[in-house]
Amino acid sequence: MTRRRAPRFGRQPCGPAARPRVHSSDQSGGGRRAAAGISAKGVDGQIVDVDIEEVSANGDGLASAGGLRLTVPFTIPGERVRVRVANSRRPAATLLDILRASPHRVTPACRHFGGDAAPGIGPCGGCSWQHIAYAEQLRLKTALVDRLVRAVVPQAPPVRPTLAATPLDRPWGYRNKVHFVFGSHGSTLTMGHYVRGSRRVIPVVECPVHDSRGNAFAFRARDTFGAAGVEADGERGTLRSLAVRVGCRTREIMATLIVSSDRDRGVRAATRRLLDETPPTSMHLNVHAREDAFVFGPSTRHLHGSTRMREEVAGASFLMSPAAFFQTNVLAADILVRLVLDAVLPASRVLDLYAGSGLFAIPLAAAGHDVVAVEENRLAVADGEAALKLNAAAQGRCRFMARRVEAALASLRAADVVVLDPPREGCSPPVLDDVFGRLRPSAAVYVSCNPEALATELGRICRAGYQVSSLQPVDMFPHTAHIETVAVLTRPWPRLNP
Repeated sequence: MTRRRAPRFGRQPCGPAARPRVHSSDQSGGGRRAAAGISAKGVDGQIVDVDIEEVSANGDGLASAGGLRLTVPFTIPGERVRVRVANSRRPAATLLDILRASPHRVTPACRHFGGDAAPGIGPCGGCSWQHIAYAEQLRLKTALVDRLVRAVVPQAPPVRPTLAATPLDRPWGYRNKVHFVFGSHGSTLTMGHYVRGSRRVIPVVECPVHDSRGNAFAFRARDTFGAAGVEADGERGTLRSLAVRVGCRTREIMATLIVSSDRDRGVRAATRRLLDETPPTSMHLNVHAREDAFVFGPSTRHLHGSTRMREEVAGASFLMSPAAFFQTNVLAADILVRLVLDAVLPASRVLDLYAGSGLFAIPLAAAGHDVVAVEENRLAVADGEAALKLNAAAQGRCRFMARRVEAALASLRAADVVVLDPPREGCSPPVLDDVFGRLRPSAAVYVSCNPEALATELGRICRAGYQVSSLQPVDMFPHTAHIETVAVLTRPWPRLNP
């Protein structure tokens, strides 16, 4: 999970929904529409009543209506709701009324969540599940992984209950990486998140899933830039977004301002004022001129303080460059590392693929394993090699290879255990074939951020002769449907002839 990624905010596919009315029962008075009355022909705009049966991989409720399978955001399995069907080609529905509410429905903690959070603009795209009690969120994630995996690997063991990294009664403030985008309202500079399913910016005044220290710095930066009269990226402005990394086990704060051009004198002057008045531990300027979905561009300039930020995970020290990937939720990353460590037998030769800056490789080496860490992003590799100098127990046991996984595998001959932590799209078939068909380690640990891709690839791995020993989801992002899953795979011992 170390390749450059599109921002998580605002990438959900469904359009905005109006704030639904909640009824105490499903008898809402005249005008009820039966779901069976819907048909694909001329369906756009029809209003029907449906039962939410389960959740999709992106967290929306799923309902059947006639011959259509509808996705309904802001709903919970077991609810009966009234919806307007938006599009028959991609059957998305707008929630109008909740006729029978789930006992797990709660009041969202953030004023920007939900259909009418910003009338005329749309809902914030950051969270999709703030209307669901947290214990039920964890249960839904466990059930989702179980359903997707069993559809492909029926013999897989039951999925273990999803682990939470936050206190169950306070699942907030978990994002150690804070990210806001800049926009404009008339001549006023605004800052917030993308509206769900769009690239429009909804101005925000709070974000309870962010670390409060990151929010505080970001809002001060917004006020400083706004007072200076600088503008968001467009015909006259260059501000694109602001990323703030806040230390979980350190007191460091690393801020990166992303702009479309570094020639804006107003931005330069406002940045100097910000550094004079409220300096973070370090600050960088990233130039991102292209119109794409990535947060960072190719050019980053160091402005203030240290060049890298220090963090601690599972007893190991790490260094982070501003544009290199590192897990957003450090406490959840800690759980992932400990699960991987527990799955590796003592004194193993470990091959860590898609290794990033060594999140798994460095703790594994410190635990006495010999590790080869493969990562194509040279910035992440440089961070990992620098971090090795901070971890005496790992020195001499961990070697980084700055190559694409597909290319590196050709030169690797043996491993007792393979750790795979690919980006969201998963591993390519050649990687799976090379690992499980040629190298054939005694065990593998697959860390997945996409249960759909994981299920598909587990089927391929099992056909190569491996079995799924355990499936452990970890809640990296409460109030979203995002799930990290650690799958342990083993190669059965051959049976001896009697």
